[in-house]
Amino acid sequence: LGKPRPGGGPRRTMASAAYWMVTLPNEGGSSERTLSSIKAAIAGGGSPLAVASQVEVPGLLVGTLDSLMSLSDELGKHDSSVESLVRKIERQYSELTGKSQESLKVYTVPPARYLQQFSWDIARFPPRRPLPQLIEMILSNMASVEEEMKQFNVSLSDATQNLAALQRKKGGNLTMMPLDEILTPDVTDRFVDTEYLKTVCVVVPKSAERDFLATYHQIGEDIAGFGGPDWAANAQACGQPDSNYGPFCERMRVAGSPAVPGSAQKLATKGDQSLFSLVLLKGQYEGGYVDEDGAFQPGCYVDFTEKFQAAAREKRFVVREFVKEENPGPSVQDQIEELERTAQSYAANMRRWCQSQYGEVLSSWIHLKVIRCFVESVLRYGLPPNFTLAVLNVQRNKETALGLAMNRLVDAKLFSEEDGEDDGEYHEYCRIEFTIEGAK
Repeated sequence: LGKPRPGGGPRRTMASAAYWMVTLPNEGGSSERTLSSIKAAIAGGGSPLAVASQVEVPGLLVGTLDSLMSLSDELGKHDSSVESLVRKIERQYSELTGKSQESLKVYTVPPARYLQQFSWDIARFPPRRPLPQLIEMILSNMASVEEEMKQFNVSLSDATQNLAALQRKKGGNLTMMPLDEILTPDVTDRFVDTEYLKTVCVVVPKSAERDFLATYHQIGEDIAGFGGPDWAANAQACGQPDSNYGPFCERMRVAGSPAVPGSAQKLATKGDQSLFSLVLLKGQYEGGYVDEDGAFQPGCYVDFTEKFQAAAREKRFVVREFVKEENPGPSVQDQIEELERTAQSYAANMRRWCQSQYGEVLSSWIHLKVIRCFVESVLRYGLPPNFTLAVLNVQRNKETALGLAMNRLVDAKLFSEEDGEDDGEYHEYCRIEFTIEGAK
């Protein structure tokens, strides 16, 4: 407890306030007298080093020395854990509102005033409960709050990511935008979709339009088979029953592109891309055959679309299939607007949650610090508990001077007035340093 963080204590930002919780033994005097001596020590000769306010510590149960030693080791970790949750809520609120944490309140009052007027919440944390039980109550509540925060974050993150994906989809290039958002019904109604033919769309770089129009009917020249029985050498056998059919007929003897020549039409342009339509042969059947039992076995169907897409991709053309929906759902714009409303609703709920839970979490954090001070003070000063706990609101850039003033007050063994130094390695009194964001 006498070893603050490197650099002179917790990190302090322009919008934060530094606080010390300190305890001093009363040594036969009253708490009022001890508090007066603290205030006199930090007066700073007309320029106060800090503002002090007393915290009334309830009659907490001491327990055994072993239990106190065990709690002393654990309380530092629990303190950091709850502080982490406080910071998460502060950051979340700041990100959602674009404001600093100054507008966050602890039960309708600013954090600085709450600390100045702090009193133990007997209803939430009955002081006559054993200390481990009180600590467990605080940690259990904080675990519930953190889990609730995770659930809010997951819902908000999912809505935000889905919204961003749709916005990229709508605002993207022609390879990503939904075709029904680009093409009007009067265009798609002219698309071909028969047993043998279908219309596909092709995204073409503007710089390659001329090359595309000149060569699209040659893309994938090895895909479609146009060969049939070879009767050129024996024209009289044409139509006569022979073995020149089915698997004995080499269809790929003559191959070509499935793209129908003269079918390309320019549909739209966006950025450095153009969208064309063209008609493709859907596919073909391989030759069938008659099996040993005399039953005809049809050949397999070969789809041309995927092969044509791969061949076009080699030339930097992107083939996209258009599927007309019988009962089209909401448009991408409608989905975006719906997700925007959903995300805004989640953000508003999260903002209200931060406002309501911040007070609960920060209050629990301060109660935990009071317990920590109580445990350390009993271990340091002995029984029965007779000490004064004060919260010092440290003035900016006065940390070193305040440490020296407090050392002089308790006649520190390791820091004499002649040294005039406070290297922060040890203190003869209990001291916990922390910061409150937005409480400057």
